[in-house]
Amino acid sequence: MEIRRGQQLIENGTKQAIIEFEFERYEIFVFQGNLSEFDIVIKYKKDGSRIRTPKHIHWVVDVLMKMQGNEELTKRFLHMIHICWNHCTPLENNDYDTLKELILRGKRVVKIEEYEELNVYGEYDVEFLYVLMELLAVQEKTNRADAYMFGSIIEQLLEVERDIFKIVSTAGFRGR
Repeated sequence: MEIRRGQQLIENGTKQAIIEFEFERYEIFVFQGNLSEFDIVIKYKKDGSRIRTPKHIHWVVDVLMKMQGNEELTKRFLHMIHICWNHCTPLENNDYDTLKELILRGKRVVKIEEYEELNVYGEYDVEFLYVLMELLAVQEKTNRADAYMFGSIIEQLLEVERDIFKIVSTAGFRGR
């Protein structure tokens, strides 16, 4: 993964990314959001295609495919993500240095290299998933101190008797 200062523009060139994360096939962009002072907006694109807004359902489906391939290792990965979620605090700054340190510190804690064999399952590699999940988690907690959706999805994925329909329903919830 390469981390660089933001260059990508959105909203007709009026908003520039704060930070960008480049992977083999994907890029993640983080922009200033509008919901709070330190809100972030996360975008990504694959192989130069259009820029998309990631949703919980995107990473959930990928995690379910990884579970199908290697449930034990995927659950260990999710357990580490759950620990990150439980210790995640709202952003007190959303500048380049703060966001870079958030991701690098988390990668050291999670030890991404231990989960790389999961890369053969699903669409995304675990490093991309980790960065996306960490950013989504901190975004959620920054905007809502009582945030629960991300943590709830992880807990559902870790259940022995997973209810896939409940997981997908929770991940696809759009505030309705």
